[in-house]
Amino acid sequence: MPERVLLKVQPNEPAFQLFEAVPANVYPADSLRLQQTDGINKVFLVECWVVLQDEIPVARLAIYNNPQLVFNEQKAGCIGNYECENDAETARFILQKAFERLKELKLSYVIGPMNGSTWDNYRFSTHHNAAPFLLEPHHHLYYNEQFRDNGFEVISNYTSSFDSSLPHNLPELVERERHFSALGVTIRSIDLSQFERELERLYPFVTGAFQTNFLYSPIEWKSFRDKYKEALKIIEPNFVLIAENAELEPIGFVFAYQNLYCRTEKQLVIKTIARNYDKKWSGLGHVIANHVISNAKQHNFSALIHAFMIQEATSTEISRNFSGEVYKHYALYGCQL
Repeated sequence: MPERVLLKVQPNEPAFQLFEAVPANVYPADSLRLQQTDGINKVFLVECWVVLQDEIPVARLAIYNNPQLVFNEQKAGCIGNYECENDAETARFILQKAFERLKELKLSYVIGPMNGSTWDNYRFSTHHNAAPFLLEPHHHLYYNEQFRDNGFEVISNYTSSFDSSLPHNLPELVERERHFSALGVTIRSIDLSQFERELERLYPFVTGAFQTNFLYSPIEWKSFRDKYKEALKIIEPNFVLIAENAELEPIGFVFAYQNLYCRTEKQLVIKTIARNYDKKWSGLGHVIANHVISNAKQHNFSALIHAFMIQEATSTEISRNFSGEVYKHYALYGCQL
């Protein structure tokens, strides 16, 4: 029997390098996973765990306690940053120990994989039938089985859709935009020369627009700013649009970017669409999406990816209306402790 040792570490400790070393030990050297980073949410982090087997790091996870995270009226903890060798006993060892720690924290439910909140990486892909796209986390599919075998059940399903027709400027959308224009609505590109100022204006709008989302929890301004600053290197203003009312207040937002993983054609990933939920702005999300798709067409993009849509959400409806066909599936899991 191999000897398993559980080590608890924090990001500022020398032993944290063992936590960071796990992916290299559980993925082949040419795996896309080894090219991706997976940040730690230090706001909600309790501790990071590593399993050493014969002194080799073969599994890891991070335990998060987000006080605003609630599922079925229960305070929920998170298991995130999960990586594990393809061994059922190793998975059982680290997950069951994590359950014990979460109970010590007086939590009765656990959600995973989730790196602290829905503002961070969460969900497992359930198949690898299509090529990955930029900012889509890559991982072993057997992680789904390891979670299910240890008591987790699917609590939400997500999809990504693919479209190669790029439909835009449909008559009903053009008419809807005329209606909004008459109310003083304008749609413009983000101003990268005043990027932090733009983020300051977007922060209350975006956080307000998302507050009804499944498993929503607030995000601090600094974390919000830092996340978008990290994305600055892939931002192209034609695909990050802001809708403003007559008072120049944000009422709509779309964040899209080129899928740089694809070398055979130009693909645009639509990651975020949000609008003010006042009924008078009904249809604004479709209008903003139409602008992005029109811009993509003008810049010789030949395909769209509508990314990470929770099933039956408004974004799913937008994708259907723009001919998106589901081609990827993801699952988020939960477990009663």
